[in-house]
Amino acid sequence: MAMTLALALAGVAAFIAFTEESQQAVAARSSAEPTHEPLVRSEPDADPWVEPEVTSPVTSPEPESHSEDAPERTLPLDENNYPLPTDEQLQTTNHQRHYHLPPGAIMSLTIDSLGLNNVPVLNSVTTRALDKGVVHLPDTSLPWSDTPERNVYLAGHRLGWPGTGSHLVFYRLNQLSGGEKITLRDREGNRYEYTVIDRFTVAPEENWVTGRVRGRDLLTLQTCTPIPTFDRRLIVRAERI
Repeated sequence: MAMTLALALAGVAAFIAFTEESQQAVAARSSAEPTHEPLVRSEPDADPWVEPEVTSPVTSPEPESHSEDAPERTLPLDENNYPLPTDEQLQTTNHQRHYHLPPGAIMSLTIDSLGLNNVPVLNSVTTRALDKGVVHLPDTSLPWSDTPERNVYLAGHRLGWPGTGSHLVFYRLNQLSGGEKITLRDREGNRYEYTVIDRFTVAPEENWVTGRVRGRDLLTLQTCTPIPTFDRRLIVRAERI
């Protein structure tokens, strides 16, 4: 009987050890599995931003001033005829660049790792608005939207015109690879912080990138790529923290 009892106790101990190891293995697998859904949605919030007609800004002592009657030069959709930056202009993208908010801006964009500080964000996709900084795609989310999920969609020039707020604003956007901090600030000074989580390219007609993703609070930045063909769109995703 003693021998039988000892064998029974040994079996119980082995069963308990096996059960604990199984539970630990399941927990380890669960912690390794992603907790979010993929950043893909088939129903977009809005059409992707494009430039059906890009025009050069009016030359004046104040770059952001425009005359309604001034002549304009139409450029092709693919931006091939934008003036390529000089070495001196490219050097400016490696330093801190500070912007001032014009009256029409709804918020500002700051990306410290790219040296962008207080870039104006205008709620319009007109050429005139884009000349002042970056644009927010209407019909997509705002940081303060009262919705279960958000996708704040901003677009800016890779090159743009010298002397305007758009010039080279997103020239180094391709250097964001993950973990960088992005800040949006409204006109009342409220801050909305994001961290970069992804970077990829899409075709111009792929409008799914404007859509919201269930349970996610996102910021999406778009510019044209590659230089100089600009036949695709560079997308940077960031998530609210």
